[in-house]
Amino acid sequence: MKKLLLTTAICFAATSAAAEITYGMAFAKFHSLDGDGGDENLRTFGGGIEYRTNSFTFSGEIGRIDAGGDDLDLASVGFGYKLQNGVTFGLDHAEFDVGDADAGVTSLYASYGFSDYTLGLSIGESSGIDDTVYGVFGAWDVTPTGTVGLDYVSVDGESLTAAYVDYDLDRYNVQADVLLFDGVDVYSVAGSYDLGNRFSVIGSLSAFDFDGLDANAITVGVQYEIAEGANAELALGRISADEGDVDLMTFGLSYEMGRRTNKRRTIGNILTSATGSIAGLTDF
Repeated sequence: MKKLLLTTAICFAATSAAAEITYGMAFAKFHSLDGDGGDENLRTFGGGIEYRTNSFTFSGEIGRIDAGGDDLDLASVGFGYKLQNGVTFGLDHAEFDVGDADAGVTSLYASYGFSDYTLGLSIGESSGIDDTVYGVFGAWDVTPTGTVGLDYVSVDGESLTAAYVDYDLDRYNVQADVLLFDGVDVYSVAGSYDLGNRFSVIGSLSAFDFDGLDANAITVGVQYEIAEGANAELALGRISADEGDVDLMTFGLSYEMGRRTNKRRTIGNILTSATGSIAGLTDF
């Protein structure tokens, strides 16, 4: 399914000559973790695209966290059509592969955009659970390059609540995420500040609880703009938990252009956004 989603994204982007690409990104990161239990390596990579043609919008995203056997693959694809009255109808699908287990969620959604606000509802089915998946979402464009949003999803009798802030200015960027779901609590913020001469300072701060395992993480590093939109980064950090501390070193390459315009986030988008601000693990 992951290959099908990525192939679909590439084909639509390549064949729609009249389409305006509003957003595109790709990244690859290598993480070295050094703790009391020994050394481990973690690799993360992925990408996303969004384009619009007339009133039609397509978006796709794929990512992988390679933890030496305990791999996590995420992918999503979505289509939307916006009416002249501000109402958008769409269909999206998110796919998850964790080790030998996999599941997918297919949803229909409708949203209404007015002034700087967007409100929406979704309903879907999952290949991994029997219950219907319901969702409510909203977003506020506080500036042309700043968005605050909230998602609430009911999944198999459990509630997933996710809030985010995505803010860009000439000199700095801030991304913050809150994720609450079935014993998992995540609070994270990441950002960068432009020092000039193509160099930026980057960093992240996060606290999380996974079924009673409390931990926090902090990273700080430097980023260099190789070309417009293309960056290389090096960061150092520490993940602290009751079981001990883990030192983290990250090297990454990334490319990003434009800004997302679709305010609808699939469950896959919600999870990849959170991993982007937790210790800089990904770049979504």
